[in-house]
Amino acid sequence: MSSAKDIAKGFTISGLLDDASRTRKRYPVFEIDLAAIEDHPGNSVYSMDETAIAKLAESIREQGLTDLPLVRKLESGAYQMVSGHRRKAAYTLLAATDPAFAKMPCRVIEGVTDEESVMLLHAANYFTRSLTLTERAAATRALGVEVEDDTLTGVRTEDVKAAILQEQTGHKVSGKTIKRQEALAELVETRLIPAWRAKADASLLSASSIEAIAALPEERQVELYDGLPEDATSKTSVSKYVEDALAADSARAEELERERELAMLLRETVHPHTDTRLRMALASLKSYLENPP
Repeated sequence: MSSAKDIAKGFTISGLLDDASRTRKRYPVFEIDLAAIEDHPGNSVYSMDETAIAKLAESIREQGLTDLPLVRKLESGAYQMVSGHRRKAAYTLLAATDPAFAKMPCRVIEGVTDEESVMLLHAANYFTRSLTLTERAAATRALGVEVEDDTLTGVRTEDVKAAILQEQTGHKVSGKTIKRQEALAELVETRLIPAWRAKADASLLSASSIEAIAALPEERQVELYDGLPEDATSKTSVSKYVEDALAADSARAEELERERELAMLLRETVHPHTDTRLRMALASLKSYLENPP
């Protein structure tokens, strides 16, 4: 049976290209017209925040392009972005006022299928971009779509994903972490109201807070969000508010349960054959509960 690492080698850049080739020949660098580079449809799951791109453009103008994008050459002769969509957007912004940015230096790979390009796209984005929880999960889910196969019996998909990420990027992440992130992202996407979903995607909620809020009905989630203090602007403060508010809910629920049990006790009738001392004790207890000092 193959290991996750063995399977991952078939989905990496080194597995796609000739291993005997020298690195400098494997990914040659060319200056390519921006208009000739197509965006990859798989990138639609990632945010293209205009403010962030404007900041990136200013950084490129001042310091240059420190990390080259990766593109693949299509059979048509055109190019498709694999890793570097935000850098391309920044270049496009700069090119609007400076023709010097009409072309962008890129590393080019050839002979890559559509499925393989999806692999490369998500593996590269997982570590090179600052992703939200749901974006990070979208990346690993996309990897899972590509690697799931009946031949992988006995090998956990999340371990294969982790191995692919390490093979392609050199960075380690555990399969357990990937599985946890995907489970949390599913809660964010399907169980949180939009307001709390935005907080989660802004990395302002701890994992335990996400799980706790997801267990609440929608009306209570709305009430909880409406009570969020204006000065709760950090992950620590927002999560602390959620923890305290839900602890208060739990305390109130316990109090109501005690009140219900006491009410039931007060309604209880005493069997006529009950020991006299016990009947006197129960009568005293009821009297105390009805008129506490």
